[in-house]
Amino acid sequence: MRTTMQKNVVGLALVAASGMAMAQSGLDLDRAYAAELRADADSRSSMLGATSEAGGLNVQVLMQMRYTANFRDELTAGALGDSDTTLGFSNPRSQVRLSGAVEGTDISGQVVFDFGNATDNGRHTDGTAQLLVAMGAWAIDDDWTMLFGQWHNPVVAEEAFLPEHTMAVERSGMNEFFNPGYTQGLAFAYTGSDSFKFVGAVSDGATYAGNPSPTNSAFNSQGEDDIGLTGRFDWLAAGTWDQFGDMTSWKGSNYGAKIGAGFHWQTAGGTNPSTSAGGGNAIFTTLLGEAVDEMDITLWTVDAQIEGDGWSVFAAYIGHKLEANGVTAGNNIDLTNHGAVVQGSLFLSDQFEAFARWDSIFWDDVLTTAAGAGADDTTHTITVGGNYYFVPESHAAKFTFDAVFTLDNSLVSDVVVGAAGGTAGAADATTTGLLGTSDSEFMLRGQMTLLF
Repeated sequence: MRTTMQKNVVGLALVAASGMAMAQSGLDLDRAYAAELRADADSRSSMLGATSEAGGLNVQVLMQMRYTANFRDELTAGALGDSDTTLGFSNPRSQVRLSGAVEGTDISGQVVFDFGNATDNGRHTDGTAQLLVAMGAWAIDDDWTMLFGQWHNPVVAEEAFLPEHTMAVERSGMNEFFNPGYTQGLAFAYTGSDSFKFVGAVSDGATYAGNPSPTNSAFNSQGEDDIGLTGRFDWLAAGTWDQFGDMTSWKGSNYGAKIGAGFHWQTAGGTNPSTSAGGGNAIFTTLLGEAVDEMDITLWTVDAQIEGDGWSVFAAYIGHKLEANGVTAGNNIDLTNHGAVVQGSLFLSDQFEAFARWDSIFWDDVLTTAAGAGADDTTHTITVGGNYYFVPESHAAKFTFDAVFTLDNSLVSDVVVGAAGGTAGAADATTTGLLGTSDSEFMLRGQMTLLF
């Protein structure tokens, strides 16, 4: 058996690669547990923390219960009728997370099921189990770990945080649009340095553009890309790694700073079956009305996170380029979108944290033109709110509330997400709560998070 330190190497790699890792099980809601969470990032944010014993099984449950009130300013008066106001409760995430190690080996694994609807654009709402993660990890040595199976693409920083470790009720709409989602493949993670980490992966590509559904698919699935390549690098400029397992910086924390960058490329249409007329990928059978024969997607991102005594700042930029060869001669599509998010938080007491966030998508002119007259070429969103932690310095039980304002019309996102196979409206409405087909939106959300 490996030592505890060697097991934690695997845990760090899983965190870097999947963003769907799991905290230590056997939750005890007291300050001793809270202090343990803060002291040991591996146990807090890895499915393979220090308490994982070879041959044993760790179990953890995450529940999020949410109320959403959405008020839309109609693009055309009377077009939505009573639907311009949408109210109701939901359980966006009900996850069961399992982890363990193979007796007598350096191999560990994790499996995550979700019974909610916040990861698949509203197409999975009946409460049946959906596989999110099924991943193994082999600790080659103290520095390198090989990961294999189905996992969350690690390239986008905001998406890599566990849902209970994010700041607002939900991640930003910008993140929901750009993050590539889940994939299957092979990755190598390097965690042997005190100042930097790296993960590189080869995969089947990822689902995309408002459709980050888990892809538990066969090798000959119509939704498979030909190949995907991903790399992410993180540099610790100040502080310790355990400060950055969440977006929160508790009172009394030391100063820390981390900078990261990532790259992802995938291509489809050269091999594998497809539902489109000439090839391509089932996620993009059509784009802007054109049947897709081949599709290349390139994504790049940079981000930074700074934390101090009860305050934190997170900022990220993401860009992607879509190059689609259409079935009709001369109807190829080449477009580039950009996105940004800036978020800050401040503890006003030991248990109450206030936050504010701005995020935006800057649309390519091709999309703005396709959306028609009056379409805004940006989508700006403002979110303000707070978190109440029932146990100081613990995410195990917290209540989050926020108010969300969109400052632009949704004409472009209505076209883009619809063309990518999702529902009309802003990316993944079941996750963000933004419904689209609007001149602007105002939304109130409240959410209870329990982790045990």
